[in-house]
Amino acid sequence: MTHASPEQSPHGADRLPLDVETALAAAEDALALRLGTVTREEIDLRTAELVGRVGLFADEVLDRALTPASRSVRWEVDQLLASTPSGGALVFASYQHLHDLARMLRRLANSVAGRGAGPTPAAAPAAPVEGGVTA
Repeated sequence: MTHASPEQSPHGADRLPLDVETALAAAEDALALRLGTVTREEIDLRTAELVGRVGLFADEVLDRALTPASRSVRWEVDQLLASTPSGGALVFASYQHLHDLARMLRRLANSVAGRGAGPTPAAAPAAPVEGGVTA
């Protein structure tokens, strides 16, 4: 198998291919991790991967449309990337940051997949399902 040569992203991580399915899978894998069953090293590795992916997707999605909504989401992304916990941070803080990155990556990847919809400042509320419970 051949690998494309990685480019350096402005966020300091190697650029990964803009692949929506892979990004969504990486986000879901990170969200499936449970504190107490994952090591700090795995959290740090996945965080580094998601930082690169979030930066890449943000550059692709948010820097093209200069709307108030995209500027707001861009600010959220910049704050999220700037707030990556240091190595001395508590495991819970790193775990929570990983989940925040995964949720942002999911938003951005879904925006790329829907191309016409664009990013939204906040996630849409879940639609009610039968029995009045929200999904």
